Amino acid sequence: MFPYEWAPVTSMAVHLKPEERMRRGRKVRLHVIIALLTLLVLIAVNALFSSRYPWWLWVLMAWMPLIAGHTAWAMGLLDRGKLDRDRKEP
Repeated sequence: MFPYEWAPVTSMAVHLKPEERMRRGRKVRLHVIIALLTLLVLIAVNALFSSRYPWWLWVLMAWMPLIAGHTAWAMGLLDRGKLDRDRKEP
């Protein structure tokens, strides 16, 4: 049916070396920590100046897809081209 077999989602990052996996994981964790700290500051500013309207939610909604994409990259889900090249027989 398909020109090649689909690998299960859990094995997508198998092609990554352990060092690369660790490096990508650290970058995602840093991204999440920065996002959380920024949101904490924005929530405090919102509470002090305009507590009627929770405008920090807009920042949260904008940041979540970025973190999801970064997580997908870290897991190797966006490395489809590399997977296809590795599966071709010489």
